[in-house]
Amino acid sequence: MIINDNDKISSFQCFVLLVSVMIGIGIMFMPASVAKASEQNGWFVVMLGGILSFLVFLLIFRVTMINPDLTIIELLNKAFGKILGTVLSFIYVVYFVIFSAFETRLIAETAKEFLFTLTPNEVLIISFLFTCAYISRYGIEVIARMCEVLMPGIVLIIIVLSFFVYQRLDFSNLLPVLNIPFTKLIKGIGTTIFSFLGFEVFLFFMPYVRRKDKLIKSAFFGFLVTILLYEVIVIFATADFGSKVVQTMVWPTLNLFRDVTVLEIVIERPESIVVSLWMITTYTTEIIFLMTTGLILARIFNTKEHNFFVFIQLPFIYILSLIPQNIVETQRFMDYFSYFFASFTVLLLPLITFVTLSIKKKVKKYET
Repeated sequence: MIINDNDKISSFQCFVLLVSVMIGIGIMFMPASVAKASEQNGWFVVMLGGILSFLVFLLIFRVTMINPDLTIIELLNKAFGKILGTVLSFIYVVYFVIFSAFETRLIAETAKEFLFTLTPNEVLIISFLFTCAYISRYGIEVIARMCEVLMPGIVLIIIVLSFFVYQRLDFSNLLPVLNIPFTKLIKGIGTTIFSFLGFEVFLFFMPYVRRKDKLIKSAFFGFLVTILLYEVIVIFATADFGSKVVQTMVWPTLNLFRDVTVLEIVIERPESIVVSLWMITTYTTEIIFLMTTGLILARIFNTKEHNFFVFIQLPFIYILSLIPQNIVETQRFMDYFSYFFASFTVLLLPLITFVTLSIKKKVKKYET
């Protein structure tokens, strides 16, 4: 695929893409999941999970910088040969399709609960997928510009709402500090890392980055903003309800914003505002995932455009999204998905690829 300079993204666009793709599903459910794993110490687990996720991103950067003009698809072929490399590339296709399916189902369930109570899940899922697919047909630079417009406003509104929630918090609910067994710490980190997933799209975006030398700086601030936003949500939810109560909630972030008072005026149903903002962030995440899968298939089949492949994946996403019986089962499937499938595609496979290519490079240098 030939990449024009107009299709490349700036350093700031890399930053907003990272924030957009990471702040998706996780922000709505994270307080409950980390409370179940680490009780009142969720804030500490979020920080560690964010740092470890950034270290994994550094590995991804190192792998892709072996040849910055190639994606992981071509690097897999170089490392393992055409046949095995293609098989491993299809694993990434399956990964993003499953990820998109679970995300779509959670969005449909949440939208049905708070916004479209009489609309069937099937209708919500189809509408969501086709809206995202339409935008995903465009290039990465267009989508990055969309994120530039949407993301700063969304983050600002969440911060403002959090400020008005602050007055009713009881920070004694965060005590005792760091009183957590090592096993719970590890479990909590594993749960938290799922909420940072999405950054792995840069395994496929590196050829589109204009200033590759500034990507680490953009990623650092992208992770920093995401970590701080997650910290605010987790700390505020725990301080407001207590870890025991948060564990029982399906939508703890929405519960946090159910009662917001501004200048002694109670805003009715502010959670509807939060759901609407959250749906915009998940739209951007889904758009990026659909486009990424399309780009992967376009490179596997060596075609110039990815548009056709964006729509091919929709039936599979739709069918998979209907498999879980309810939102609780969907969340459980996502936990298994992040522990096993994501661990392989995001960490192990890039690491093995990097080691294999490094060994091949040294052997070739030794032979010459």
